[in-house]
Amino acid sequence: MCYLKISDAAKEYILKKGGNIYIKYHDIRNCCIEPNLTPEVFIGTPSNPEKYYVIGVDKINVYVDSIIYERELENLTIELKSFLGIKYLVVSGWKVI
Repeated sequence: MCYLKISDAAKEYILKKGGNIYIKYHDIRNCCIEPNLTPEVFIGTPSNPEKYYVIGVDKINVYVDSIIYERELENLTIELKSFLGIKYLVVSGWKVI
């Protein structure tokens, strides 16, 4: 069972854009510092869907990066933000292990 949540504003925006999103995690290795990276959310389908799990959340297809899927999705929420009139999606609730 998936507990990933999508805010009402984000649902409306995603459905207007086709109903598909993907959540990508940037796994940085061999770095001298420990990066604190939050996954990014993109509209559409990934170019390499074999590396993603697909889950359905409120009529939206969510492609979740396998690194994220293996972690707890319970406290994650996809939200719609806006800056200078430009709308974008973010993941809130992400915690570094």
